[in-house]
Amino acid sequence: MQWYVAQTRYAQEKRAQQQLEEQGVTCLLPEFSQVRLRNGRVRAVTPQPLFPGYLFVRFDPEVVHTTAIKGTRGISTLISFGGLPCVVPDDVIELLAEGWEGAPLTTDAPCNGDRIMIEDGAFEGLEAVWCEPDGTKRAILLLTLMNRQVRVPVESHMRFHIIARGQEAA
Repeated sequence: MQWYVAQTRYAQEKRAQQQLEEQGVTCLLPEFSQVRLRNGRVRAVTPQPLFPGYLFVRFDPEVVHTTAIKGTRGISTLISFGGLPCVVPDDVIELLAEGWEGAPLTTDAPCNGDRIMIEDGAFEGLEAVWCEPDGTKRAILLLTLMNRQVRVPVESHMRFHIIARGQEAA
């Protein structure tokens, strides 16, 4: 049996996964979770597919025909090149499975001195040091801008993840 990539219909990855697993097809839907600051509290955002619109499937084409996969609810097609379904190497699937299923989701609030990665807004992609909460609507971060650490207030809708805790961040 080999791994293949199935393209799903819009936002139907979980439905397709459930339907395929009922047919005896092994599926992998790598997901990640983000953390969001809302009203002064850290909230987890529901897990999102790492590859929206795609699902990794493992089956034997001699047992389960590709038309059965394509005809499954939630599946649009199998990714193919030259009319043959694209095979994904097992080692790639192993890395995806280990890297995302085993990744801890922490919804702990950041503490003073924690390093975070900002995931949206004007500072998207920048690392910062969590300095302090500033009421229920904002937080204060230390950003390194032009070789200086600057205290920057950020709004409560900011998405981020913790890179390192306190002493590890230094």
